[in-house]
Amino acid sequence: MAPDPRRRRRITPAATAATLLLIGLGATAPVTAHAAQPLRLAAAPSAPSPTPTTEKGLRKSLDALNEEAEILTEKYNKTRVDFGKARKAEQAAAREAQRLRALAEPARQQLGRLAAANYMAGGPDVIFGAGGSAEGLSDRAYLAQNQAAAVLALKKQIDQAEAAQRTAEARTAQVKKAWEDAKKARAAAKTKVAEVMKRLDKLTTTHVRDPRSGLTATVKGSGLPAKMARKALTKLGSPYVWAAAGPNSFDCSGLVVWAYTQVGKPGLPHYTGDLFALGTKVSRGSLRSGDLVYFGSNLHHMGIYLGGGKYLHAPQTGDVVKISNMSDRSDYAGANRIS
Repeated sequence: MAPDPRRRRRITPAATAATLLLIGLGATAPVTAHAAQPLRLAAAPSAPSPTPTTEKGLRKSLDALNEEAEILTEKYNKTRVDFGKARKAEQAAAREAQRLRALAEPARQQLGRLAAANYMAGGPDVIFGAGGSAEGLSDRAYLAQNQAAAVLALKKQIDQAEAAQRTAEARTAQVKKAWEDAKKARAAAKTKVAEVMKRLDKLTTTHVRDPRSGLTATVKGSGLPAKMARKALTKLGSPYVWAAAGPNSFDCSGLVVWAYTQVGKPGLPHYTGDLFALGTKVSRGSLRSGDLVYFGSNLHHMGIYLGGGKYLHAPQTGDVVKISNMSDRSDYAGANRIS
């Protein structure tokens, strides 16, 4: 005897109750996401305390702090990139969870309508056919069963997607904190560098007075340009001689070439135009001790900036190396810094 196409396998009341509960909730149950692994930021080398009082000690401390600042800067750069990637992953996980929720909604609503129709027709027992016999299910009950199975399958996918979304959100939060921590650590390292630089500059401040002009100047800093300026100041009063580059007489660019040679940078061109093409250009408002200043539209003259609006130069035939006021010149053309 051929099987009756209207005969279906029986659904247990417990299964029916679970289906109705799902319809009544109308939402997916929460699933605990796997805890995201904590992001570990490798400990930065401990910064030496900026307490030395000698130039040698301060320079050693400065070297260590600059190395630490460089390491922390790279960690900052890495965590910034990691944060961008984590944000993209979080957004992708959120989109996938939203897609699955939207996909499940029509089936869930259809299942709700079937359950409501069964209830209005005589209660949940109608799902089991006439009198709830074991002969099989009605077509409507069979459809409801399949619809419920589809919703449950989608619900499992949604739970997994939402768990992945929560994991991605936790990862983003951890990476963001690591980025912020790296940013603070880098800022703290830079502050320490600035403190040591300030101490070093104070320790290496030089006050000088030109006995001929009566002008005074202060050279600050410990870098190569400031050292060069101090060396050039030892030639105050030396005569100007055209094309001379020391050790006893100088022209304007020759004084610069000689002074740089004394601090370990020989071979600079003995010509204002070529010197101006070197190093880094500096605005007038950012001049520091040891910067080179130029005058005239054709850069026919130059000097060494000292500080406080004063500069050292070898002016012209019949004059000597001396300190002058920048304000006395109306043909200022620019400045650069050669380190």
